[in-house]
Amino acid sequence: MSAEVQSQFYLFFLAVFWGIGMCLIYDGLRILRRLVRHSLFWVNAEDILYWTAMTAVLFYLLFTYNRGEIRSFTIAGLLAGSFFYLKTISPVYISLICWILKPFFRLFSGILSLLRKFRKNSENNH
Repeated sequence: MSAEVQSQFYLFFLAVFWGIGMCLIYDGLRILRRLVRHSLFWVNAEDILYWTAMTAVLFYLLFTYNRGEIRSFTIAGLLAGSFFYLKTISPVYISLICWILKPFFRLFSGILSLLRKFRKNSENNH
């Protein structure tokens, strides 16, 4: 196999893993949104930041490994990795992480609630 074909196979599999990684990072945002209520403004701001960062990462990937050329196998690799992740890993990952973190977020919000009550009572007394 020629070196050019080998590098294209490598780039394809790298794109598959980038697709998985992109979805994994976005699932982090989805988990955060389930645990902490967000307004539409913050959801949109997070999405803009996410897509800006992913655009920079994909530009780096294409520029570094393929001299900036957008090739169909690269897009296919990204889509294949994303599709695989979303259909297999994502539902389990989100449920598991939310199940693990939910008690900590409830405890944290309870502590914040007590601190707010304590602060309000101390302000009323002075």
